[in-house]
Amino acid sequence: MFFADYLKNNNSTMRRIIILLLVLALTTLLTYAQQPSAKPLDGKARIEQQIKHYTTLFALNEAEAEQFDAMYKAYNKKLFSLYTRYQKEQDDEILSDKELEERILANFALSREILNIREEYYNKFRTILSPSQVNTIFEDEKSRRNKVRANSR
Repeated sequence: MFFADYLKNNNSTMRRIIILLLVLALTTLLTYAQQPSAKPLDGKARIEQQIKHYTTLFALNEAEAEQFDAMYKAYNKKLFSLYTRYQKEQDDEILSDKELEERILANFALSREILNIREEYYNKFRTILSPSQVNTIFEDEKSRRNKVRANSR
């Protein structure tokens, strides 16, 4: 109420200045609200961020953090090499039955290889982490994989 009364009682120049300032403030707010989010991290930066997150989350000491850093990088390197080897080249609808069967069998092989890597690194991670902590890593990995899958559709 006070502001409306103030505008009625003062000259039109002051009213215009105040309205102009309000419009400018709203425009600035809208501009900042529409700023694109930070660009996604590349693979190495993402892994470094995950290592830092887990090191803090699991309260690892310096020696454990160093071991975990090397293990986690090796683990991700192995997984990444698998995923790049088995990337789809065509949509399933375009494939013949024989090609589709080959794709399905390749996916079975990929799943087995992922399981072998996870089992190998479960045992390695267990030298410094609890089963619960290792499970956190695997569940986070699964969640990230599902997000990637959902975004690629």
